[in-house]
Amino acid sequence: MMVSEAGAGQSMVRGARSMALAAALAAACGAAQAENSIGLGVGAVPEYEGSHDYHAVPVPLVKYESGAFFIDGDGGLPVLGLRTHLAPNWQAGVFAGLRLGRDADDHDRLNGLDDIDPHGTAGAFLRWNNDRWHVDLTATQALRSGYGTRAELRAWYEVWRSGRSQVRLGAGTAWGSHDDMSTWFSVDSSEAARSQAARSDGGLRAYSAGAGFRSATLSATWRYDLTPRWTMVTSVGVRTLLGDARDSPIVERRTSPYGMVGLSYRF
Repeated sequence: MMVSEAGAGQSMVRGARSMALAAALAAACGAAQAENSIGLGVGAVPEYEGSHDYHAVPVPLVKYESGAFFIDGDGGLPVLGLRTHLAPNWQAGVFAGLRLGRDADDHDRLNGLDDIDPHGTAGAFLRWNNDRWHVDLTATQALRSGYGTRAELRAWYEVWRSGRSQVRLGAGTAWGSHDDMSTWFSVDSSEAARSQAARSDGGLRAYSAGAGFRSATLSATWRYDLTPRWTMVTSVGVRTLLGDARDSPIVERRTSPYGMVGLSYRF
């Protein structure tokens, strides 16, 4: 993997703006936590969805429950919500969070495109789990006009448990509304003109991304209890873009591996 050579402070800021794969890491690791915990990991992910360059990003590992209230490090950044038990092994809930944006001038490929601003999100989920299985269906609405809706289906299965170690395999897919796909993968005519004027290679062509499946992900997570309180978490995976996202002119690499290592403290 190629890691960006930006300075440490700039790398952290830019890393926070490309949390799509870090989201998968946080979600996979969070699903494996059975108790309240807090921690931090460092992930290696593409600079943006479809980039061929990698950089390091912080990955919050947070899980807290008190009655119906919860905080979860799902979506790359912690979300706050309320959940209820519908039946044995079934839960449903609502949540609110923050999705960080994308600065076009941070990436040569995106030169001339509009920035995507940070924005709040709100959503709902349905969850089924037993001792080894965990399945989530989540719908998230961006709380900014024109940024759209995203739905995700994710599942994990604990394939091995022995002593201090656990290994989980996961898979997921994400679907985006027209506004969601257009925000992240379209290039309008004015953006294309600015890109072509700024780049010697001809720039980006105009492109319109419609609603549809945007990505699929496979992952593996290994957790090892260093002590009764401290746990090391390692996760690796691969994400591939689908549909109109895959064909966007901003995309340099359609399929990208990623990885993370972190440490969490149970309380």
